[in-house]
Amino acid sequence: MFAIYNVQGRRFRDNLENLKKVHEPQNVDKMPFHVDIAQDETVVIQGASADETEGFVAQKGTDAYRKMLHVNDRTPICNVHQLMSHPVITILINAGIEEAHHLFKDHQFNQIPVVDHKHNIVGLITIQGLLKFMLIDDEEVHFIANKTVLDAMTDEVITADPVADVRRVASVMLEYHLDGVPVVNEMDQLIGIVSRSDIMRAVINDPPLSLWS
Repeated sequence: MFAIYNVQGRRFRDNLENLKKVHEPQNVDKMPFHVDIAQDETVVIQGASADETEGFVAQKGTDAYRKMLHVNDRTPICNVHQLMSHPVITILINAGIEEAHHLFKDHQFNQIPVVDHKHNIVGLITIQGLLKFMLIDDEEVHFIANKTVLDAMTDEVITADPVADVRRVASVMLEYHLDGVPVVNEMDQLIGIVSRSDIMRAVINDPPLSLWS
């Protein structure tokens, strides 16, 4: 499942096919992902231990997901909760541009989820979006006055469920030109974020891996 959030809250939550209907991807050279993922082989990546993932995914949901993919109990399923980074560093929607700049500088991120005062996700701010409100003169950084994260963030943010298949999340990143996807559970709680580097790190460090074709 994927969802879309904005300042009004969640406006969409459904599968990847319906996501593309309500929020059309940008034009890209698509990789040959199958439409029916249930017919694909499962990506085999050794994920986190059961203790580390407890609380994110109910066993009932995992069993149902295995049944859908036609895999047996000996075949690991690679969901985003196994790869995501958590806890998540976020920034408030009314924070100043300078504060956002310091977060990017201190943590070397490419994107940071934006939350409201209730810690509900409302957008995403990227380093590219932030640069529009910065002036660099002789290595000195100046910020456009009276601008906040609200002015620089995306209008909407696409998120993934913790049990979303990593291949589908990779497809979303590719088609929507995203460096990362926040992970939000069915109660609209932000529990992690998965980036392109997280996926690549798993591919490199955690064999065996059954690659999709």
